[in-house]
Amino acid sequence: MNGTMNLLRSNAHRSVRHTATRAWWIALGLLSASPSVLAYDLWQAYQDAQQNDPTYLSNIAQKEVYNAQKSQARAVILPTIMVTGGVYKTRKQFWYNQLPDTRTTPGNIAVSLNQPIFVLDKITGFKQVSVNAQIGELKLAQAKQDLIMRVVQAYFSAWLAEHNVKVAQDVLAAAERQYQMAQKNFEVGNTTVIDTQEAQTMWHNAQAALISAQANTDNAKSTLESVVGHPIDEPLAGISAPLKLKMPVPDTAEKWVARARELNYNVKMAQLGYQVADLETTRMAQQRLPQISIVASRKWNRTNYHEVNDEQTATNTIGLELSMPIFDGGLISGQVREAEAKKTISAQSLRATQISVAQSTRAAYNQAVSGLATISALESAQGAAKKSAQSNLLGYQLGMRINIDVLNAQNTYAQAQYNLAQAQYNTILGNVNLKAAIGELGDEDVGYINALLSTSQSKN
Repeated sequence: MNGTMNLLRSNAHRSVRHTATRAWWIALGLLSASPSVLAYDLWQAYQDAQQNDPTYLSNIAQKEVYNAQKSQARAVILPTIMVTGGVYKTRKQFWYNQLPDTRTTPGNIAVSLNQPIFVLDKITGFKQVSVNAQIGELKLAQAKQDLIMRVVQAYFSAWLAEHNVKVAQDVLAAAERQYQMAQKNFEVGNTTVIDTQEAQTMWHNAQAALISAQANTDNAKSTLESVVGHPIDEPLAGISAPLKLKMPVPDTAEKWVARARELNYNVKMAQLGYQVADLETTRMAQQRLPQISIVASRKWNRTNYHEVNDEQTATNTIGLELSMPIFDGGLISGQVREAEAKKTISAQSLRATQISVAQSTRAAYNQAVSGLATISALESAQGAAKKSAQSNLLGYQLGMRINIDVLNAQNTYAQAQYNLAQAQYNTILGNVNLKAAIGELGDEDVGYINALLSTSQSKN
């Protein structure tokens, strides 16, 4: 009985120790899988770029310039109140009649008011600057969209380059193994020297491809670092497979084009630019009109401050002032002609912008829609190519396939991986460009794309 109890205690102790050991290994496995949490993702890149990108920061400052100009233009049509004054010491000398010098301490102070009541060119100028302030707001919104597009492009260009390096490393390892197998088979007389040479050629080509891929990665990573404003030491979060993107809604390119013609920031800025040019033509012509202002003032004078002979006076003035050009040598006429020509240029610029936006929107829609179908096809192609490479390698080991079959299958599988990653990159850019075309690309889109990355869920 005691022996049985001891055995049970031993088994229980062993079970507990086994469970603890297993839990420790599971925890270690989770820790070993956690480096993905430390990966640098798209959202972090976007946050860093907002704080460091000089182009975006300069556009924020430019908006303040427009607001300051609007305040200055408003000041021209508002009343102006001025206060002036002074205290002086005077000395009057007589040279010929030997009279004593006369010393006085005069002083004065004045308050004046000027209120324009008929200055049409100044009012039109204020309208111009108000429209420019709207353009400044649109430019800032456009700058934010441009920042998102540049961050997305730089990030996924770097990710694509890193992905291609990994594929190139796998190709090199497979080519090296195949070369070693070809050498052994040749040594035992199972294959010809041609198989060895073909495998050696692929091995050297794989080495060259890896060197090129690593150089591309360095360049792409450097571009991303210039956008975010600091070096990136962490690995980039990659696209999780399969890539789950939604179909664009509405479902036709023409509907997207119609929305872009109304909502695109560049179109809106071109329309406002035409308004500014039209107001400039009006303002130049209004310079020929009279300008009328109400003026009023009150002035206090003292002839000899704090002296017996001091005289104090106060003068009040109120009235209207009118000014109007009679002859200017053709200056205003030349300015009007210049403004009309610039108005024509602005109209043609608006038309060109609308055409360009329509073309880019249609291209972005086609890129997004065709990209989804391409990804689906390439995912199937990659799976089939992987099985083919494995089957050919097994067939080669069993003597059912020759070396060139294995090499071709491995190349096909590598090319399928390259093509799929490129299609994912193109499709993401197409969706981003499509949202930007209608002026709706924002933070939520960055978050949505970031959720497609393999480490975004653990990071969030």
